Amino acid sequence: MARKHFDTLLSRVGDAIGVGNLEADADGYCLLRVDGQLELSIEFDEDSQSVILSAACGQLSATASSQILLELLSANFYWSGAGGSTLSVHGPPRTVYLQYRETIDHLDAPRLQDLLHAMLMNSETWSERLTALASGQAAPGAAVPMPVDPPPWGGIRV
Repeated sequence: MARKHFDTLLSRVGDAIGVGNLEADADGYCLLRVDGQLELSIEFDEDSQSVILSAACGQLSATASSQILLELLSANFYWSGAGGSTLSVHGPPRTVYLQYRETIDHLDAPRLQDLLHAMLMNSETWSERLTALASGQAAPGAAVPMPVDPPPWGGIRV
């Protein structure tokens, strides 16, 4: 049932953004290439009943400065510098990824579209920041907050 909802969401978002036949493979994975450069993955995780959004923002050199690593770690504090997403470094190529997870039962097509837009904006921002930091320049821009999903009970927890 949840996988069918995921497939429906992809189809609706694909129609809304003008990408025909946006669909996942048998493993629940879909790759969306934006402007021929940025690859944004959308995947359904059956175990957690979640949609995981991921985008590569760049690669760290083998001699990446402690300042760059500190920027990445600081951005994850309360997710404030990553717009609600999480930044990580993966694998021997030291690829920096921006990732966001949301349970499928909280998603509708407009929300998924908003999340994809925020992921796109934030991955571009972090790509620019990493490039600037690697060359010793001031890091540009701030993260775009991920769209807030109101609590299911309709209020604010205090």
